[in-house]
Amino acid sequence: MLDNQVNLLVKRIINKEKEAFEIVFNEYYKALCNYAFRFLDEYEEAEEIVQDVFVKFWEKCDTIAEDSSLKSYLYRSVHNTCLNHIKHLKVRDSYRQHIIDQMEHAEEANYEGDEGKNIQAEIYKAIDELPPQCKKIFKLSRFEGLKYQEIADHMGLSIKTIEVQMGKALRVLRESLKEFKR
Repeated sequence: MLDNQVNLLVKRIINKEKEAFEIVFNEYYKALCNYAFRFLDEYEEAEEIVQDVFVKFWEKCDTIAEDSSLKSYLYRSVHNTCLNHIKHLKVRDSYRQHIIDQMEHAEEANYEGDEGKNIQAEIYKAIDELPPQCKKIFKLSRFEGLKYQEIADHMGLSIKTIEVQMGKALRVLRESLKEFKR
């Protein structure tokens, strides 16, 4: 695209002309998706990022300077959004790993003395008092280490059902074991 055409398109977009926005979208969408893909290695995520960038571009187009480089603006936006997405994924994965480590540490903790034995006995008693399906799902998750999708496939249930049952199990166990909370 020639500079005069781009400047004219920017002016039209600032005036909220949808046709100008569509021209820019069609011109840059695929290239921006390929650019985002280089960061993310997943094309669907890359497309989502680019779509979000275009939505924000449209929402904020009236704040863009008329003489700004449209191409640079879009590529920089995709670049920054990809980096923020990657950072978010790292934080989420770090949090998940922390939770897994905490659970493994709790399972490995060797309870000593009468209090420890009492806590273990109460935990197993509370698990045994769960409704049958809820108990089975809880044991498959916590004792056999299956993921929710694996449990759903194994039991022929939806993943949403597994999530609901696990939530119920954890609520019941928390309530049953609240006197042992430190």
